[in-house]
Amino acid sequence: MRRLGVAALAAVLAAAGVGAVSGAGYGPATRSTVDTAAVPVQLQPNVVMIVVDDMREDELRYMPETRRLLGRKGVRFVNSFAPYPLCCPARASMLTGQYTHNHRVYDVDEPYAFPSLKDGSTLATALQDSGYATILLGKYLNGYGYMPEPGAESGNSLHYVPPGWTDWRASIDHGLRRTHPDKGGTYNYFDTTLSDDGQGFHGYEGKYQTYVYGRLSSRIIEQRAAADRPFFLFANYTGPHNGFPVESDDVRSVVNADGESVTVESPARPDELKGMFDDVIKRAPGADWVDPDRSDQPEYLRSRPAMNQAEREALTDVTRQRAEALAAVDRSVERTVTALRRSGELDDTLLVFTSDNGYFLGEHGIRQGKTLPYEPALNTPLLMRGPGIPSGERRTDPFLQIDFAPTIAELAGASLDLPVDGSSMLDVARNGDVGWSRPVLTETGPKGVIRDTDEAGQPLEPEDPGERDIRWAIGIRTPQYLYVHLASGEEELYDIHQDPEQYDNLVGEPGHGQLLEQLRAELARMRACDADQCRQPLPRGLATAPTE
Repeated sequence: MRRLGVAALAAVLAAAGVGAVSGAGYGPATRSTVDTAAVPVQLQPNVVMIVVDDMREDELRYMPETRRLLGRKGVRFVNSFAPYPLCCPARASMLTGQYTHNHRVYDVDEPYAFPSLKDGSTLATALQDSGYATILLGKYLNGYGYMPEPGAESGNSLHYVPPGWTDWRASIDHGLRRTHPDKGGTYNYFDTTLSDDGQGFHGYEGKYQTYVYGRLSSRIIEQRAAADRPFFLFANYTGPHNGFPVESDDVRSVVNADGESVTVESPARPDELKGMFDDVIKRAPGADWVDPDRSDQPEYLRSRPAMNQAEREALTDVTRQRAEALAAVDRSVERTVTALRRSGELDDTLLVFTSDNGYFLGEHGIRQGKTLPYEPALNTPLLMRGPGIPSGERRTDPFLQIDFAPTIAELAGASLDLPVDGSSMLDVARNGDVGWSRPVLTETGPKGVIRDTDEAGQPLEPEDPGERDIRWAIGIRTPQYLYVHLASGEEELYDIHQDPEQYDNLVGEPGHGQLLEQLRAELARMRACDADQCRQPLPRGLATAPTE
């Protein structure tokens, strides 16, 4: 029988009016005066969190086994959001429960990315302190391997293992010399290198990465199920992110309407999956995104040329290849669930499937990409199955990436030793929606234009040494509206319900002045929020959405 970790047992005993317990790490706790046999104890469930890279919410249609095993046996959060839709900041938010302006991982490149995360207190350390074995498999934060360790000025992180991880199987981005036998990387689907707990490396040249992660996940589950200890498996797949090798059927580039060559990026796929969606996918989801009047859009969007036929055909091909890459993930998800069932752990495991961010495929004139706070990039898939969670239900309350850490911590009886901006959504998952009452802060940056204010919005003079707000776009997403303020001074306001394609920027249109002032005030309140401030409810007028 699985034992409770010290922190979880302390919480149970406190709720029962029992005295304190002592102990360190995982192991039997002791107490001096009360018989714990009389205390009803809930065992700590395992947690298996599967994260893919750059997957849109609507791409779940290409993953029938994932929908069957997690969606029909659990809940689907249709308003799952990446407040900062970019790999590295998003993953840092998952591990810390913090918005980007608090964890400070602003980008995938230096001086941000992997070294900028203060990793001494994360979900991993909290779970380990609560008695969990913690395993990371696959992608970590961009730059792991070749960038310096956190706090270091030079060197690399090839042998670095962040605090809190019992078993470290992170993929390295770069760092090994080209002649090294294990020189593969995160984005090479047929040549991946994983850390062996910081002591060495495992190379998987010639093996398709997604299938490797599925096999390793199964092996980890089998090994951990045999131990008298709950486990947290954080499995991070690269698919459907673009990656190597370049394949013979890839569209490398096309010429746009301005006569410029545009690079086309796609993931690599195993041969047996190639072509499986050719008869299903006829067009990219954003191929028909045509704003009839772009004069109300910000300049950086307004200046993009309309897509021509060659670009549409290329995006159709990219959409098919992404679906094929996700079909491989679908098989690995099925393999993971099978391993849990065979080991007898399925009913005692919280299973989570999500993505770090969404992805543009033509919407807003953006052929490929993310980072910006429009629905294709902001909205992510989220399925959740586990103890106490009903089958086949839908949730509309917002679930943000800052909510994963507090949600999992509550389930595990763990304490997060850092200020958390998010909220536990465990009760919503188990018992149903309570209503969308909080704002979603969206953040994007840095880009070329730097604001002349600090992060709280206070003006700074050119000679002022104060730290400037480097975010290009910040905004507020509510049940009905998206408001965005750009560093250029431009503003956007969209009614998501009336205008789901976000064609009509309502800034400056008659009848929206009061709404705009409300949203500006809400952004002013949220833009530098911390912990409890981030969880304050929306004003009454902004918290109400039209009836579906």
